[in-house]
Amino acid sequence: MSERTALPIGSVVRVREGVEPVMIVNHCPVTEKDGKQGYFDFGAVSLPLGLVNQNIIFFNKEDIDEVLFFGYIDRRFQDFLSRYDEEVSKITYEHFSVDDFKK
Repeated sequence: MSERTALPIGSVVRVREGVEPVMIVNHCPVTEKDGKQGYFDFGAVSLPLGLVNQNIIFFNKEDIDEVLFFGYIDRRFQDFLSRYDEEVSKITYEHFSVDDFKK
């Protein structure tokens, strides 16, 4: 993935070890593992069905192998992107990794 720290909602990516592409639906989603809360860079849904049974796929920017489509970019996303690092630095939850969930 390029130097961009956040991808717009609607972006379609292929993640490592993933067979099917997924579409990003949120930034910094919080989830829980073993009673501890943490966050990932992105939450996504499978394609072509989208959200099924409330299953969100969590991953971080380093897990992205390929960006297939860039999502919707408007002034609000550009503003969000300009503040992204600052906003993420305020998150008090642990930054989970995909490997944390393989254990």
